[in-house]
Amino acid sequence: MYRKIGVGITALFLASPVNAAESKCDIFAHQMIGRVISIFHDKTQNEIQKRQALTIVFQDAVDTDWIGKFVLGRFWKITPVEEQKQYLEKYRSYLTQNYISKFDDENGLNIDDIKLAAITPGQPNQFEAKTLIQHKGEEDVHVDYLLDDSSPKCQVHDIKVEGVSLLATQRSEFQTIAETSGVKGIIGAMDRKHNAQE
Repeated sequence: MYRKIGVGITALFLASPVNAAESKCDIFAHQMIGRVISIFHDKTQNEIQKRQALTIVFQDAVDTDWIGKFVLGRFWKITPVEEQKQYLEKYRSYLTQNYISKFDDENGLNIDDIKLAAITPGQPNQFEAKTLIQHKGEEDVHVDYLLDDSSPKCQVHDIKVEGVSLLATQRSEFQTIAETSGVKGIIGAMDRKHNAQE
């Protein structure tokens, strides 16, 4: 599933909004399209350089600090400030690595077509972008994005692959760890996963 999410975030940038009212998030999507396409088409960069460029795009597009705080839930407020800073720094790298590393998969970029079904308003300052990712030789994947424009720029606040929410999944996982080991336990778990991927 994580590979599909990793490819899915690219789908948001490669798809073009159709029949959607102009908004900050429409502008955001168009800008990301240009940035990602320019990376893929840049013949002067090798794969490592492209992954580094995609990392910059990802961290600009996804509000990792907001997501990191949300998945901690009530544990965020009771965590010491220095530990909060350490956690957010680790989480930013953890989430980014989980997504960008999926481009190393054999079929990571084997995208046949991307269809954006709609961008629809939800809660105040939020939009849901529904996409359909088509891969050669694979079943189509439905990926939806929660876009938030309450801050100065639009950013991704959640990703759903076939209805499964990143926020809900990580919130459950992280709070289970925090119940027994605190936020330090979560930081340790992220470190272990990071080391296992190297």
